[in-house]
Amino acid sequence: MKTLTLITFISIFAASCGIKKPQKPKNADVKSTMYNDLSEKMVEDLKAGRSVKDIQDKFANVSEEDLRKGLPDDANRKSFWINVYNGYIIAILKKDKSQYKDRNAFFAKKQVKIAGHTLSFDDIENGMIRKSQYKFGLGYIRKILPSAFERHLRVDDRDFRIHFTINCGAKSCPPVRVYKPDGLYDQLENAAKAYLTDHTKYYKEKNQVESSVLMSYFRGDFGGKSGQKTILKDFKLIPENSDPKITYGPYDWTLDIDNFAK
Repeated sequence: MKTLTLITFISIFAASCGIKKPQKPKNADVKSTMYNDLSEKMVEDLKAGRSVKDIQDKFANVSEEDLRKGLPDDANRKSFWINVYNGYIIAILKKDKSQYKDRNAFFAKKQVKIAGHTLSFDDIENGMIRKSQYKFGLGYIRKILPSAFERHLRVDDRDFRIHFTINCGAKSCPPVRVYKPDGLYDQLENAAKAYLTDHTKYYKEKNQVESSVLMSYFRGDFGGKSGQKTILKDFKLIPENSDPKITYGPYDWTLDIDNFAK
């Protein structure tokens, strides 16, 4: 029994390692569906200061089957859940900023109603967007028994670039953008490059690079420190032939719910 448990753990750990960045899709026929359109409108309405209650009601009352049919592709699911995460963070904190005083409790609280299920922000981030990763596993440990709802509606491929798209309400979070399934790959690429460019400093004389602590919080998603250096080279933030020591800058958790990209 102990051997089986160990084998299971090792297989889960191994399957969670490495840089998680899907290849650019060859199929250019991915289209927005009604549920993508609603998630996009929610973010746009919040930016404009309009009520989003009608959209939230539609999300709460849609059947799980209809939502599954309405998010047929990984790009549809990924863009939907990013918009939902960002939109509900802003909508909820606009009503009650005091929830942010205990951030751990805020992210763990079941308060986002989607298709008859009440989810927490942890559920959406780690379950739906990161494909059933254990919250405290640093990107190396998958959930063993995710719910059927999560399995049916989570993304197909984990993608490190999503960490530069989701906004948890803090000043150091990436800005909020409207994400669309058509063209999503390029949107994610641009968001990751923009955020890392702003948060990366290379010191040639010290052979050191300081980058975003998000890469440390979710290190397995980035392939560990070697993967992080590969990513920084891909974005031309450190020289191709360099091997610097990597460190991480501070993260400002001051509440900021008006951080929309221009």
